[in-house]
Amino acid sequence: MKMLQAFRQILGVAYIESRWIKRQPLWIVQGVIGAIGFIIILFAWGGVEALRRLVVAYIIVGAWGQGLNIVAQVIGWNRIYGEYERLVASPVTLPIYFIGIVLGTSPFLIVNIIPAIVLAIIANVNLTSFLCVLLLAPIALILGSFLSLSIILRIKNPTNISAITNPLYTLTVVLPPVYYPAYILPSIIREIGLLVPTASLVEIGNYLLKPNPNAYYSTIYSIIVTVLWLIVTIYLTVRKMKWGLE
Repeated sequence: MKMLQAFRQILGVAYIESRWIKRQPLWIVQGVIGAIGFIIILFAWGGVEALRRLVVAYIIVGAWGQGLNIVAQVIGWNRIYGEYERLVASPVTLPIYFIGIVLGTSPFLIVNIIPAIVLAIIANVNLTSFLCVLLLAPIALILGSFLSLSIILRIKNPTNISAITNPLYTLTVVLPPVYYPAYILPSIIREIGLLVPTASLVEIGNYLLKPNPNAYYSTIYSIIVTVLWLIVTIYLTVRKMKWGLE
């Protein structure tokens, strides 16, 4: 009975946070068009091998973007406009609130997951390897959410929320080796680039998709970086994100 009640609460939060789909469905259309366009561009320049890498990038970037740029923004705006306090006073718990927001904003992730599935079929990706890469999506989502929340929960000016999350998304997706391979960078710059969580997650995903002995060191390095980022961001977020009287 408690599980059913929790599930209904999650759906309730998800419904509230998904109403934007009716108001602004063009956001989803824009995402689909961008995903298709990027597939064409990378295939024209890199062929099937580039598409294979794009499978991993789409999964990681989709989950990362949902967490960092959507989930965190929703929580930040809810705190500023009092919605957060209203839910604190309800039977809803913090995990249910968080899962509900993730579920309600999941169309942003689906826009990336569907092209990733299509690309995996085109590039003849092994099903088991693809499912292993999918397991990185929750990690990317949680890490992106906590990284963004650890910053925006400490600001009071609502106009600064998007001003922080949008550049942070660009900085962690466009510059580091996410859409391009890390091995093309010089050794020192490569290790610096892999310090960015998105780059490390993509490096791990590429190894899961196609194990390469030459990438063993960078994969272990990326795992360590990802774990450290999780520890730091969880600590910083938990210190600020409380559920109840503060």
